[in-house]
Amino acid sequence: MPRPTVVVTRPAGQSRQLTEALQAAGLDVLSFPLLAIGPAADDAPLRAALARLDQFALVVFVSPNAIAHALDALAGVQGAATAQWPAQVPAAVVGPASVAALAERGIAPPTCRVIAPAGAAGNGQGADDASESGHHNHDPNHDAEGPRFDSEALWAQLDPATLAGKPVLIVRGNGGRDWLGDRLRQAGAQVEAVEAYRRTLPEPGAMQWQAVRDSVQAGAPPHVWLLTSSEAVRNLDTLARQHLSPQENAGLRQVQCIAPHARIAEQALALGFSHILRAAPGDAGLLAACLQWADAHAGPVPVAAAPEAAGVSGASGRAGAITDTSPVRAGAPAPAPAVAVPATSTKVERVTQETTSSSATPPPAAASAASAPAPGAGAPASSAGQHAAARKPAALWALVAVLVVATAGGFWWLQQRVDHLTGELARRQQSNDALVQESRVLTRNAQDTVKELQAKVGALENQVGETRDKQVALEQVYQDLMRNRDDWEIAEIQQLLTNAGQQLQLTGNVQVALAALQSADARLARTDKPQYNLLRRAIARDIARMKAVPDTDLTGAAIKLDEAINQVDALPLLSSERMLERTEADARKEGAAGKGGASAPAAAATNGWFSRLWTYLRDEMAQVVRIRKVDDAEALLLSGDQGWFLRENVKLRLLNARLALLSRNEPVFRNDLAAAQAMIGRYFDTKSRRVQGVLTLLRQAQAGAVTVQLPTMSESLGALNALKKE
Repeated sequence: MPRPTVVVTRPAGQSRQLTEALQAAGLDVLSFPLLAIGPAADDAPLRAALARLDQFALVVFVSPNAIAHALDALAGVQGAATAQWPAQVPAAVVGPASVAALAERGIAPPTCRVIAPAGAAGNGQGADDASESGHHNHDPNHDAEGPRFDSEALWAQLDPATLAGKPVLIVRGNGGRDWLGDRLRQAGAQVEAVEAYRRTLPEPGAMQWQAVRDSVQAGAPPHVWLLTSSEAVRNLDTLARQHLSPQENAGLRQVQCIAPHARIAEQALALGFSHILRAAPGDAGLLAACLQWADAHAGPVPVAAAPEAAGVSGASGRAGAITDTSPVRAGAPAPAPAVAVPATSTKVERVTQETTSSSATPPPAAASAASAPAPGAGAPASSAGQHAAARKPAALWALVAVLVVATAGGFWWLQQRVDHLTGELARRQQSNDALVQESRVLTRNAQDTVKELQAKVGALENQVGETRDKQVALEQVYQDLMRNRDDWEIAEIQQLLTNAGQQLQLTGNVQVALAALQSADARLARTDKPQYNLLRRAIARDIARMKAVPDTDLTGAAIKLDEAINQVDALPLLSSERMLERTEADARKEGAAGKGGASAPAAAATNGWFSRLWTYLRDEMAQVVRIRKVDDAEALLLSGDQGWFLRENVKLRLLNARLALLSRNEPVFRNDLAAAQAMIGRYFDTKSRRVQGVLTLLRQAQAGAVTVQLPTMSESLGALNALKKE
């Protein structure tokens, strides 16, 4: 009897353990994935959330797929081979498979806190059956059967009060209801949901669809479908309507289905699947349900039917398969040889068995002749010839019957052998299809990993290239430093010599130029290189020439000019001449005498009073008529405004002379100074002591501004240029 077949609908590559367990239990397995798992179309939100992972108070993974894709993305964000989970951030999962997936990545107590429904930590086998279809409603009848692994069970393990006002991250796939997220939001948490992967509708192969069509035919071996998610049920309904005929689709709705959750069973019933068997969550629960179903559908080995029943079996085979479950009675006579009809025969087998049974049944006339007694059977045979003639037809018919039976038996054996080989081929094809699907998934994952690695390698190559460029630049700079150190020293010496030459040319400041030359010579002395000897000799000769230049007190001359400029406003003009009163002069003299000798006799004070009176009277009389010779009569006719302009012109001349003095412009200095002296001598009272003092200051300034031939820096600059050309 063909073995029962279990159709596994999990995504390719995620049912290896369950498939091996079913095959070890003696069940055939058909891989028919109803979900395809792939990376999210846009992983930017996921990477952005993982970049600030340590800011979340809780991270919820809805399935092992979410864990795998999220941790791979986290490794990419961290730039490491494996993801490093922050110990202060707890992780929440909905089932044992997710707990096992986290443990494989090193996220497990005591280093990390993992929150899961009760019983999930101790049941690490299998998958989270509710993870791929979103979060499911509460099933009160299921609590008594065993642990529940869904959003409600996880919610029971959380403390919503501690999450109020804190950020919570939910890592999930596309679609599905947000039951847990709504509860967390109602509790006051700041929920952020990101997609780590996407579920799509796969396209099964032609061999898989042929196996499904064969399974819904009359007389096919029993099949059971494992529906592990509500989305898988919806995908099965969609694919069946697209690829199956109405009769095949109706037959598929009558196939036995096993669902590990009440919501999946409700979805299947709503879509027309009438035979639903509930199972406990996890691979262990699914395996137990499959074995229970297989025991219920595996009948005893069929026995051979009587010849009289052969025709009935053949006729009834057109309507459906008949399994004889009645035991053989002890002591009953053995039935006549006939062709055994398997309980799960195919349409081709039933047609062959009907032909064989019809050939094995003798024609009515021959049967009557064989069964009717020969004439004169009651009397003794008259001769041996009559007996021999009577035995020949019976032996002939017996030989024909034996040949027919042998032929039918051989044909039946060959047909069974072909069926066995066909079934084995189908099983191997199914296994190959499953391996191909798993290989595709692994290949896709490997391609994604390779792409990520290529991106990382590209980034590393860019960094290496940048580092190499920086290293080359640093080496070039270092070589330039080593190679151009002499050039820099020469450039510094040239700058010092240039500054010294500018000081000599612009200001004539020999001391500043001398200091610059001495600094250049000291720098060359520190380097102590033979190629600088000629330059040092030239600098030494220039230093000697500058030291030989006589000192000129330009500063003193400039100070005298400043004093003269300050006294111009107080100089008396000829046009407003007023003799200095003798009383004032005498008062100054007496004051000076009083300071020198305070203990003069009292009699001298009385004589001084009479003397002052006489002097006053004499001066008053002298002011009545004054006679003086003036060479330029215009000097006496200056008005008040003209006198002011005259004084300002004298000041400007003196200021120009001062600037020419400081800039070493001797012709301009002497011209302006002579013009100022001429103006003072023509328009001012030269008999006044103030005017005479100013003229004395101007003569002293003119005498101090001695013309000196300043040396040049030609020899040092020439030696420097010759050194640069080498």
